[in-house]
Amino acid sequence: MLSPRSDPLCPTLLPAAPTPSLPSPTPGASPSGASPPCAWAEVLVDCPGEQGLYTQGLYTYGIPEGWTVAAGDVLSVPFGARQLGAIALQCLPQLPAELDPSKIRNIVDVVARGFFPPHYWPLLEQVATYYHTPLMQVIRTALPPNLLSRSQRRIRLVEPLQDKALDLGEVEADLSPTAVQLLELLRQAKTGSYTWRYLQQKLRGAQAALQELRRRGWVESFLEAPSQTKPQRRQYVTLIKTQDPDQPLSDRQQAVLQQLRQSGGELGLSQLLKLTQASESVVKRLASKGFLSLQLREVLRGEGLGGETAANGLAADRPQSLMSDQAVAVAALRSLQSFRPVLLHGVTGSGKTEVYLQAIAPILAEGKSVLVLVPEIGLTPQLTDRFRQRFGEGVCVYHSGLSSGERYDTWRQMLLGQPQVVIGTRSAVFAPLPKLGLIVLDEEHDDSFKQEQPMPCYHARTVALWRGQLANCPVVLGTATPSAETWVQSCAQASSKASGKANSPPDLTVLGEASSIAAAIQPAPLYLSLPQRINARPHPPCGNRRSAPGISPGQSVNF
Repeated sequence: MLSPRSDPLCPTLLPAAPTPSLPSPTPGASPSGASPPCAWAEVLVDCPGEQGLYTQGLYTYGIPEGWTVAAGDVLSVPFGARQLGAIALQCLPQLPAELDPSKIRNIVDVVARGFFPPHYWPLLEQVATYYHTPLMQVIRTALPPNLLSRSQRRIRLVEPLQDKALDLGEVEADLSPTAVQLLELLRQAKTGSYTWRYLQQKLRGAQAALQELRRRGWVESFLEAPSQTKPQRRQYVTLIKTQDPDQPLSDRQQAVLQQLRQSGGELGLSQLLKLTQASESVVKRLASKGFLSLQLREVLRGEGLGGETAANGLAADRPQSLMSDQAVAVAALRSLQSFRPVLLHGVTGSGKTEVYLQAIAPILAEGKSVLVLVPEIGLTPQLTDRFRQRFGEGVCVYHSGLSSGERYDTWRQMLLGQPQVVIGTRSAVFAPLPKLGLIVLDEEHDDSFKQEQPMPCYHARTVALWRGQLANCPVVLGTATPSAETWVQSCAQASSKASGKANSPPDLTVLGEASSIAAAIQPAPLYLSLPQRINARPHPPCGNRRSAPGISPGQSVNF
């Protein structure tokens, strides 16, 4: 008998772990709205312990005067001699009585605002509890890479010594050989410094050598601020006026203004220069004369996002005529208004993707978003093209194959709350979509949905079902070969055929002990079947029957 805890189809949300006891996030001061002033914040600090193991705990920091910090903000805080990443859990208008205000240090920086919606915390705590993983490590898994990067200790020569030519022969007698090597390394550093970790790897006895040079006042340690992924910014040109009798224009300047008029009055600077073959100085002269303005704007890196470049070359796609089984499945999915797990059991070529597309369309029209998970990055482009042909720019992708900047921008795009379709691999199950209307796992049986390492060793199917419960939206598990867990807990083909209702929730009593698992699933899973291929196409051959030695074609074989 399968254990319901192994990978439940519809698991019950577990209570939060008793240690540490984490408060529910509460909104703090907001730049856009009035709220009680908060002078302190409780944060969860990203603090790796010995041997790479993570420790976690709540720490209180001061909020500098004039700053605003809210739950879910990514912070940079001092922690001992280091500067570490942290997540704001809640703001405190009053300091707890047991804490001494004079010993509380201030937040150094607000790296990113609202990168975790408040409703997100129950999901992360559930993952941490169920998979026995420190909460901070779960947070790091969910966030885009490098957002919670740690500061590094670096070593450099003091400024007067950097400009002084030292004769190593003169000081060699007073220094150990390792100290001489360290001094020479630092003098040759192109950036002026090296990380302490690098120096320890390069020189045996680096600690003693460093102490020698520090006693002489020749070197110093400093902390390099964490390198964060920052928004990308580009210059845009906006047309203000097209002519001025008092200011004559050259032919090239007139060509720039003409191009802006044809483009709706605004273009990116690089695109404008490419189209007009003009130099940047021509544009700047027009700006100084008041014909146009130059503005530096934040833009999103385009590979992971929908847009003109992403959809370029893709012909528009319209909804296709449905077979009877497809029509039943689409109608059933559109009728669902709350959480319910659904097994869409369709043979290869039965049109599961078209069912997804037609079920998604009304959800986007309602202003909600959809999360589509696929097992492999290699499957993403073909599915993404199909979705973009149908939904245009409202489709983006999120997976580990994107650069850090692209994942950072896609994450921020998802936080806007606009209706969109996010397609990604298992890590996309943590996509911060605030208005989630449907979750789809395509090829739900695939082992790639299971994270093996590092921790948390989560299963995207399980986490997706938790998300569906929290967002109160349906979760569709699409496959031609259901996993054992999904099959036992959702349907048995034999019982469906026996009842004569292929698309009704099956009677699982025929499975004996497995029926107790199904009885615990509330609400009851919905089983939808697509048993026929589109246009009655024949199934692909299973292989060359002559390849098995000793078996003639047409011979019956018992396994």
